[in-house]
Amino acid sequence: MGCSSSSPDTNNNQPVAKKSPKAKSSGSNVGAENETNRKRENNHPELKQEPEIEDVDVPKTEHGYPVAKEPPDRKADIFNPQKLKGVEARARAAPDNLADSYEELIAYLTSECKNDVEKVRALFIWMANQEIDDGNYSNVTGSDTPRGIMKLMKDNRASYSSFFALLCRKAGIQCVIIDGYAKSAGYKVGDSDDDVKKLNNSWNAVYVAGGWRIVFPLWACSAVVGHSTGVYTKVEVKGKAVREKEVESSGKTIKHFNDYYFFTDPEMFIFDAFAKDKRWQLLNRPWDFAKYCDIPYVRRYYFDEKVDIRSKFSGRLVAKDGECHIEISCGDPRGITLDYELYYNHVESGREISSSLQLNNFVFLNRTGSRWDFGIRFPETGVYKLQIVGGKGYEGDMCAFKIRADEVKDDVKPLPFNPGKVGYGPTMDTELAGIKAISHKSGLVKMNIKKHMEFNFKLTKDIVVRTELLHSTISKEELQQYCVTTQRNRNVHVAVNVPEEGEYALALHAQQKNHSDYDNVCNYLLTSETGKKKRQRKWETPQEKKTRRNVTDLSKTRGTKNLSELESEIERFHKLDMEDKGELAKAEDALEYKKDRKELEDAMNRRHLETLEKAIARGEKSRFRDKLTKQLDEAKDIREHLLHLNKIAHDILEMKQPTISELRSYKIPQPIIQDIMRATFLMLGERRADLEDWEDLQVLMGRLGKDSMIRRVKQFDTVSVQSSVQKEVEKMLDEHSEIDARKASAGAGTFYVWLRDVCIALGQQDQHNGTQVTEEGA
Repeated sequence: MGCSSSSPDTNNNQPVAKKSPKAKSSGSNVGAENETNRKRENNHPELKQEPEIEDVDVPKTEHGYPVAKEPPDRKADIFNPQKLKGVEARARAAPDNLADSYEELIAYLTSECKNDVEKVRALFIWMANQEIDDGNYSNVTGSDTPRGIMKLMKDNRASYSSFFALLCRKAGIQCVIIDGYAKSAGYKVGDSDDDVKKLNNSWNAVYVAGGWRIVFPLWACSAVVGHSTGVYTKVEVKGKAVREKEVESSGKTIKHFNDYYFFTDPEMFIFDAFAKDKRWQLLNRPWDFAKYCDIPYVRRYYFDEKVDIRSKFSGRLVAKDGECHIEISCGDPRGITLDYELYYNHVESGREISSSLQLNNFVFLNRTGSRWDFGIRFPETGVYKLQIVGGKGYEGDMCAFKIRADEVKDDVKPLPFNPGKVGYGPTMDTELAGIKAISHKSGLVKMNIKKHMEFNFKLTKDIVVRTELLHSTISKEELQQYCVTTQRNRNVHVAVNVPEEGEYALALHAQQKNHSDYDNVCNYLLTSETGKKKRQRKWETPQEKKTRRNVTDLSKTRGTKNLSELESEIERFHKLDMEDKGELAKAEDALEYKKDRKELEDAMNRRHLETLEKAIARGEKSRFRDKLTKQLDEAKDIREHLLHLNKIAHDILEMKQPTISELRSYKIPQPIIQDIMRATFLMLGERRADLEDWEDLQVLMGRLGKDSMIRRVKQFDTVSVQSSVQKEVEKMLDEHSEIDARKASAGAGTFYVWLRDVCIALGQQDQHNGTQVTEEGA
């Protein structure tokens, strides 16, 4: 199965248009996002749209603001809601009368804030806590107060983004208003570029913690429920026929707190909203508008679960031969359930879906390791939407695709069995249930009706296994004789043959010790040739022989050098529809192992702590954990080294700006101070020739942003330090003492201690590397 991308169009639930009816507030206590917001309902909240014309004139920006560029760090690096509970509680408790004066409101909200992040958070929480749509504005006569602006907002004559900019600027926070397009409630996945351009909206960026941070107050404070474009008929949900035709509705606005849109990281926000001025995408590599319109429609849960779309990354797909497949993976598949909903667009298709069609079991969910492959066989031509839902302990919208099926196969049949979220193929959940697949690792198995197919499993728990052979028209009682299961000790052997051509499902059910019920834990889709039979031949073409040989040889290669070649040969093996004589399963295992290993090796080469943490976590959960022991141990060593560097840099990272300013302010510093700061920049990679004069050091100490001294210390790694630099710094340390350094300057003393600890770490690194070389030589 496969699909290609197409040009525009289909639906997904999100933000709605500006003049939708208002609904009563869902409550005013908006701290950390309520868990109920993570529960998916039929009328789950969608995103709104700001008014295009306002009765208040707030400049988009102000003179002297920093240039727009990607922030130096992520939301998680500067924002910890657990540490701001006091700030939030005070903002929620603000007396109502403060809304009649900017000065009094700002003074109350910011008086106990320690930094700009806390100030912005206080303003944001106060704004989210206001009953804007239900407020009493009978005594309000102007728009020069917060309450005056809220009156305009209720009448849809002022925007949340303008109000938030006013609040921030009154508090001394630099804040811009960004105009662009945002995928609000009227958006349908796959919409044309022209349709997306109708979705005008606005949001903000505030400058805090050394960078611009995105805030979308409208989407953070309110939403729309019950919105529907009315173009879809829900066809299938979790393998069950539905046939529910949507009714067009503008929905109603509710108060709804969504913390995702506070300091949203730009690389995630771009999936939702596109700034007309590309600079305000805040990305080093800005997107173009065509890409923004073409991508799948992804929601916040996509990022929460670290989902990766491995098939064609487009929201406008075209089925091939009446079929399409969408493959995704998750960073940590344990505990995640994924499912789907299939919709038919009766408006774009030009007709209702046939009333005579059986609508269930047309989506084949094949699972392998951390991957889910959603294969759709379309029962009728037309335009469809596939919505993938799921998560850990909840069910949220993750991503959606528009698929155009211009042709379907003759006599397309539904799957013999729909196992729901269990899917087809052995998975990590299968192993957790106590069954390890030995012979077949893929959920799709081709059979010859004249031969038995043997499936072998190893039990890792004290369980009983029961099997069933299923067909869409033949009863399982009739098929019982074609499926024979033998269980001896910890080994399970299943022999299957089929009475006629077609598709069958082999379902495995496990009964845990001291339980009476059986749970479905693994399934296989068995296929034999249907329709027009191919002429059987016992010989292979030269291309087939070469492909089989390449798959076999590449799966045996060590390391990850030939990973892409192996992936290509496996794909060619499938396209040639070759018989698997065991080499394909081995090659797919080898490919998965190589990918897991490459992720670890890439993370080690990058030496970025967060990336390393993720790679190690995935490696620990890999099916090939034992084979990855060496890489995991090395990655953990590097992680510990980087953590140690962070630890010894702690005092510098906690250093206040006045301390840096004091060091930089010396016109003629004491020699010990100049020696320490010269050694510091030597260690950070500057050339000795550029550090001769104190003025050179002052320039380096005065740099801001990504080139600031503090940030460079934070990102420092010993791997790039030359031995000559290490020796020169150690010589300086021998010439001076920590006590003398601290007497000269508290700041210089802190850098002295950092340099000393770095040199110790370098010595340990050299000793460790020497030990490794000795062991490898032995």
